[in-house]
Amino acid sequence: MRVYVVSGLFLTVAVLSAQVEPRGENPAIRVNTLYGTTGLITVPTSTATRAERFQLGTALGKNIRTVSLNWGIFESVEVGGVVVDRNNQNNKIIATGKVTIIPQNFDWLELGFGTIDPFDAINNTVYGMASVNVRVPSQAPEQVVGLRLHLGYGTGIYRDKVIGGGEVFLNNQFSVVGEYNGVDSNFALRYVYDDNLRVQLGTQAKVIYFSTTYGLSF
Repeated sequence: MRVYVVSGLFLTVAVLSAQVEPRGENPAIRVNTLYGTTGLITVPTSTATRAERFQLGTALGKNIRTVSLNWGIFESVEVGGVVVDRNNQNNKIIATGKVTIIPQNFDWLELGFGTIDPFDAINNTVYGMASVNVRVPSQAPEQVVGLRLHLGYGTGIYRDKVIGGGEVFLNNQFSVVGEYNGVDSNFALRYVYDDNLRVQLGTQAKVIYFSTTYGLSF
């Protein structure tokens, strides 16, 4: 209950004290998670792979390694597949899918509904996420700090709990990512090399986490 209250208050205060704005097309917001779907580290966001684009991801986490490929088959619709290599267990291939909805007249709010492993090869999961973009004024009037906040709920690997996180954009290349996945709090530094390549280095379940995401067009 305490996590629910703190998460809700954090999101409410941030939105009320800052200026909400449209999501935009910053490539930093499109990174494959450990479980494939576009998101933070292990937690999905409401954002989907861009239409007619692919996202190839690799991730090294605690006792698990994954290779994932997401495809934006339509605007705001993402499907994907993930090869999951877990310590002392058979490799598995799981599917993912997500639909993004931007409510009319609320282009600063993004809703995402998706599934991870719908065929229950490891742990069938469904989730819903809400994402909000804000710009928080700094002490210098001409500068702002870009911030995205995410709050939602997930079953399966998220253990029927509230999940969420945030992204703080330090500049056009670097951002700091934090999340709570129902079990662990994870953090990472995200680097955008160009419009295609994104790299993350941080901690996941108290061990070193590393991932790459590369955008592809055919």
